[in-house]
Amino acid sequence: MVQNGFLNIAYFSTSTKSNTMKKITYLFLAFLIVACSSDDNSNSSSIDGRWNLTSIKYNGSNETLNSCDLESYLILNQNGSGTGYTYYTDYPDNPEIEPCGLDFTFDISFSETSNNVYSMNWDYGDGDEENGTAEINSNILTVNSTYDGDNWETKFTKE
Repeated sequence: MVQNGFLNIAYFSTSTKSNTMKKITYLFLAFLIVACSSDDNSNSSSIDGRWNLTSIKYNGSNETLNSCDLESYLILNQNGSGTGYTYYTDYPDNPEIEPCGLDFTFDISFSETSNNVYSMNWDYGDGDEENGTAEINSNILTVNSTYDGDNWETKFTKE
């Protein structure tokens, strides 16, 4: 093995460049991961997608929802349209008598009025409509509306 200053400097220089490049690569990858994960978080406040029913307040009082009620959901599209799916049974504790099933669907239209706040219309058909506002906070969609003179607060969680 030749021991001269040039070989030692070349080895040191190559080794240092290699370590520096590894550090830069790792730093770049860390930055890329953080940047991509923040993009994922911004999508959680997007209105499009499936929203599962989680709670209902009727005139300020919490409604008791059974497992069948909680199968209800909304599908909302980025273009301002959507469909609601309502599940129901008269016998939630006795599915042998009446199993949980899709009771009805309804059309939804909405438009953004400010950042993550929407005016929303639920059209049940035959002129029967419910109007209100909806707000997205993280992955929770809260719809406040008045229907037949009663106040409703309905919450959904994004799937």
